[in-house]
Amino acid sequence: MAQYDTRFAVGERDSGVRKVSRLTWRAALIGTGVAAVIGVAFAHPAGASRVARPSQQGEIIIPGQPPQPTSGGGQVTSGAS
Repeated sequence: MAQYDTRFAVGERDSGVRKVSRLTWRAALIGTGVAAVIGVAFAHPAGASRVARPSQQGEIIIPGQPPQPTSGGGQVTSGAS
């Protein structure tokens, strides 16, 4: 059986641990950056930055809130009776 040099083995182990540690830190930093970008994207939806302005001909305006229910009978007659 061959004799193994423990100093060489310890050095190789330490080198491998350093590589894995660097890779882990890089992955954590990249993950944090991506999470921050996604968080900013969802915190500011596309419609939030629009300012209300007068409508132009043919433009459809969507209200900020849905219409409230009215106090009616609920039956609608359309057209002839």
